[in-house]
Amino acid sequence: MRLNKTIACATLLTQLVFGQNNTTTIRNLEPVSEEYTFPEIQTAPKTKIGEKINIFLQLHYLQHLPGVFKKTPFEKVSYNSPENQGGTYLFYGWTKEDTPPNVLSLTMSTEFSGAYIEGYETHENYDLRTGNYLLVTDIIRPEKHTLLAQQVNTMVKKEITAFLSETKKNLAEIDSISQRELFDRYQEQIELYENCLSDYTEYQLGDFDYYFTKNQLHLLRGRCSSHVNRAVDDLYQFDLPFSYADLLPLLSDYGKNVLYDTPIKNYNSAQPIGKMFKGKIGNNAVTFVLPNINYDNSLTITYWYDKYKKPIECHGTFKDNHFYFREQSADDFSGLIGVIEAKWENGTIKGVWINHKTKKEYPIVLMTY
Repeated sequence: MRLNKTIACATLLTQLVFGQNNTTTIRNLEPVSEEYTFPEIQTAPKTKIGEKINIFLQLHYLQHLPGVFKKTPFEKVSYNSPENQGGTYLFYGWTKEDTPPNVLSLTMSTEFSGAYIEGYETHENYDLRTGNYLLVTDIIRPEKHTLLAQQVNTMVKKEITAFLSETKKNLAEIDSISQRELFDRYQEQIELYENCLSDYTEYQLGDFDYYFTKNQLHLLRGRCSSHVNRAVDDLYQFDLPFSYADLLPLLSDYGKNVLYDTPIKNYNSAQPIGKMFKGKIGNNAVTFVLPNINYDNSLTITYWYDKYKKPIECHGTFKDNHFYFREQSADDFSGLIGVIEAKWENGTIKGVWINHKTKKEYPIVLMTY
């Protein structure tokens, strides 16, 4: 929900967090305006970590790389922008959660204006020792993913069922004529939550949003309502906290290392998702960003040629350590430009970029950055 802009600007200008042997300073991205309050990360002495987090954040929310804009960092997502193609974002504020030293967890208070206007919060989580995304699927052992997801689904179902029971009881106790407005509200709520239960999806662990606090991991399940009936959705988003102590039997070695600083040989996760890569396509230096993956193995990557710093999106899949992506023209009219086929192995991505017209192949070699 929307934060008070005055409070956000006054109290969130600078916060300090401490990763392993690293000091992290967070301030508002310049230039600051009344409508936009966006975090900018600075780390010392390991400046690469702050660089990576800023790229992840600004590429995702602001649609450009840090410093690559004409007048304002918000020009691609602001009102009346000729480059704004999806809708308008307003960034009202951000907060840093109190977390274990190795974790950076940011909550972004945002408003989106497309077909309708709606405020919401999103969460960004990073390993402060590497600058990589901190994925919940990394910190939980793979064989325990289903177990934890089922716990969340059961808790949500229990909460909806209890609310339904109470609402039906309240409905039976009021007069439908003298208390018509309340009567209608109860009926709408019953319909909403009964549909939510009947259409219930057994969410997987990777489907949940999440954030970290000092002693808990919070898993978030989306609300039952759409925009049109959210006014009667009293339950709204489901926030399910799990203490790190309770999660300890489910934690991977990497998860224990992140949250408890237990010894580990390599605190990079074993998958390429949530990381940044540098290398070459042919003879050209490039950078790749791989965000989270969807439940059906699909994902969207962004890469750019380091010389030009213009982001290029590719849509495709990652399955059995193999990537397949299609690069379309930016205007969506010229069709397919090229195809990327590659394999992830031992921290390296190797493959080819294939020109769609000429079928010429250019080797791709990328290393974790």
